[in-house]
Amino acid sequence: MKKAVNLVAALSAVVVLSAAAYADSDTVRCKGGIVSVGDSAGEVLAKCGQPATTTQSSKKVVQKDQSGPTKSITNIIVDNWIFNFGRNEFQYQLELQDGRVSRIQSLDYGY
Repeated sequence: MKKAVNLVAALSAVVVLSAAAYADSDTVRCKGGIVSVGDSAGEVLAKCGQPATTTQSSKKVVQKDQSGPTKSITNIIVDNWIFNFGRNEFQYQLELQDGRVSRIQSLDYGY
């Protein structure tokens, strides 16, 4: 019975640590300063340098007109940049929509 309790405790710790490894964040610290949600792509590049990997896609967004029931569909550009700060630091994935940081996610340790 004691082994089962220890196993459950160990598995619970692994689940909690794994969830924390891929958590959303509001900021990321780079050598040139702190990047926050809302910063421009230019600010990110100035503070963090070039990302290790980049991908780009487009996404359709439905926007409701505030003055009435009218809706419009627009395409926005979504960039995903991954920054690798080395083996002893976490990697970060930044999602940029129309050139501005919309999401920051911490990943696993770098390489």
